Amino acid sequence: MNITFYSTNSCKTQEEGSPSQVLFEIPSSLEYWTSFAESYPEIEIRFVVQFPGRFLLDNGKASSKIKLTIISEEASAEEIAEVIASESVDLAVPVTFWTPPYDWLSLKDSLIASILNKKGIKTACHSEKTSLICYDKKNTADFLKKNNLNCAKSVFLDFQMFRTELSHRELSSNVYKEFILAQIQKLTLPLVVKNTSGLSSWGMDVCKTLNETFHVLNSKKTNGNRLIEEFLSGPSFGIEIYGSNKKYSFSPLLINSVNQFGLTSPKQNVKLGPVTNPNFRLNDLYRDLERLAALLDLNGIAQVDLVFHDSRWYIIEINSRISGMTETAAAAMNLSLPELLIYSSFLGKNEFEETSVFKKIAAKKAQKNEELYSMNMKFPLLSEEKLKKLSELYFVKKVNQIENLEAKQLREQGYSEIIFGGFKTLEELMDKLEELKSSFGDYMEKVFYENALKLKETILE
Repeated sequence: MNITFYSTNSCKTQEEGSPSQVLFEIPSSLEYWTSFAESYPEIEIRFVVQFPGRFLLDNGKASSKIKLTIISEEASAEEIAEVIASESVDLAVPVTFWTPPYDWLSLKDSLIASILNKKGIKTACHSEKTSLICYDKKNTADFLKKNNLNCAKSVFLDFQMFRTELSHRELSSNVYKEFILAQIQKLTLPLVVKNTSGLSSWGMDVCKTLNETFHVLNSKKTNGNRLIEEFLSGPSFGIEIYGSNKKYSFSPLLINSVNQFGLTSPKQNVKLGPVTNPNFRLNDLYRDLERLAALLDLNGIAQVDLVFHDSRWYIIEINSRISGMTETAAAAMNLSLPELLIYSSFLGKNEFEETSVFKKIAAKKAQKNEELYSMNMKFPLLSEEKLKKLSELYFVKKVNQIENLEAKQLREQGYSEIIFGGFKTLEELMDKLEELKSSFGDYMEKVFYENALKLKETILE
């Protein structure tokens, strides 16, 4: 069986990856994929990537057991599809992460998949329609409202119309702006101002008053379309959906810490799970997620951001790609990242579910009532020596560090994260947090440790 994993990018890089960013991982991608290839020799693996190839390459290098094809950064979807189709392939799987400033790479992955499908090549990739719904926050909100799935009340602002008086001097007033501001006044404070095409929570504003909201919208910071939403108070969660053809399974439900504005931040939040407390009305959540997956006709991996507000589940965002919680979810399911990629890609495809590879992975995967308590904890940038010492702790599953060499501000220079756990009880996991604090307390920021304790209390309430 021939599986091609492909990864796209839209930012300028140089050979051997972007010199401005250094990624350090234990285990490395080479180790992950070498082990996978040795464990599942039935599969012939090929990577077709644009740099940096996160989750596949290790600073531009791949396992010697895997065939690697590097694609130029200017390559179009058609050109990448031609390269993928140039050799025998039974299934093509995107493994694309996000890169600033736009979370739009799923669109290119879907274009590639559409071309491959026309050539008769099967893919584990969401459709172009699905990726567009997930990419654009207005499209997401419209989709959720249309299908009676809980989401925040919102007002869409068309930037060109909101500033149209600047290019039409004959206008004495901007009626559209007057109308939009009136609609915003009907929303309940506080409000969140989002870039409809932006990445994660970056660039969002949480406004406590109408004057503050109007100031943001009239400032130079607003230079494109915006979605103005009611801020939903309550704990923040993430979950992933795997599969296709109306056959889906879910990752453990993970609770996220939030920053001082009440938003999740990829660089700062702590993740903990699984969340199993029935007070969170989990049956309602899984029912809504099953319907969401079927309506979107998901194919592969998708991630959903959630808030539990006033005893109801609300969907905040849908990401049609691998996510920042994927490795933590894999650890909580007793799987490596490559195994999870295969599981999510094969599920719902009869001919692939019948393979020995899928059956082996499904047997290894922890079931819902056996999910293993795990945590994703952030650290500041650490030396390679300290990262290696962290990785040597028997309960640590993964160590990652991302360092931006060109960052001018301290908070943009990067961070470390460790994924640890694999325990059947929350108490065992929290004991290991204390052991981690005892051994590495000098390097652990107090806020992250306190957030972890708060998350524990929240899921036990």
